[in-house]
This record gives sequence, structure tokens and C-alpha cells, in this order.
Amino acid sequence: MTARHILLMLALCCLAPLAAMADPAADVEQILRDIRQDEPVPQRDDLRRVASINADCAYFEGEYRGIRITVETHPNSSRVASLLLQIPGPDQTRQILPAVARVLGSPQASDPKHAVYGWEWAAYRTASLHYAPGADGQAGFTIVSLFYR
Repeated sequence: MTARHILLMLALCCLAPLAAMADPAADVEQILRDIRQDEPVPQRDDLRRVASINADCAYFEGEYRGIRITVETHPNSSRVASLLLQIPGPDQTRQILPAVARVLGSPQASDPKHAVYGWEWAAYRTASLHYAPGADGQAGFTIVSLFYR
């Protein structure tokens, strides 16, 4: 074997476990279980408080295994009002839908052709899973959002 083959084999051995660990659906499910609407914002190493967009609300941003996380609280509260997850890349709605449904239940509205799924509950709570394509051929984002309308 040449040195090039040995280096290639070493690189594959190092990268294979990392690729196996990458599971956006499991990561989304874990985030949705950890960060619950109307519960206090949990202490997570991947969330940091940033300047608030709305008055009297706390705002947090972070990233977990490539998933961008945004959390906003209710006014004058530590309880989560909205949660936004953005997964960069190609449309992953079909792969992520089962994980989201395990946490939120089956969607009440769906349009698989356009990669859009929706949930609604009492007290104006709503959620969606959809794909937002990028501009000019750029990769977009698979988005999971929970919010009050």
C-alpha cells in the first residue's frame, strides 16, 4: 500500500463515526423535547441570550449539531413562547416529519408535494414544518417553528 492509500484509509476511519452520528431527525426530536412551549427556557450549553427583538421578552440563539436554534419568551417571563429550528441544506421535511410528529402529534394539515405540514392547538398555539428554498440555486432551510399567532 502506498502512503496515499494509508492516509485515505485513516481519513475514512476518522470520518465514518462522525457521519454515522449525524442524524438531524433525532437532533430535532431532542431539541423539541428539551425546549418546550410554556416551560422555562432550559439551561443548554448551545443557547446564549442575545439582544431581544420584542420588548419585555428574552431572546436566545444557538446551534446544535448544525441546527440553528432561536427561542423567545413570553413578555416578562422565562417561559418559551416561540421556538425556531433551521436545518441548512436540501429539503429534509419527509425525514424529519416522523420525529416532529412523535413530539407534537400528527399534523392537522399537510401538503407533501410542497413540503408543508402544520399543527394547531387551543390558545392560539401553532407549529409548522416546511422547506424554504434558497435564492438563486442556493441551498435553503428545513424549518420547524412553534409559536403563538
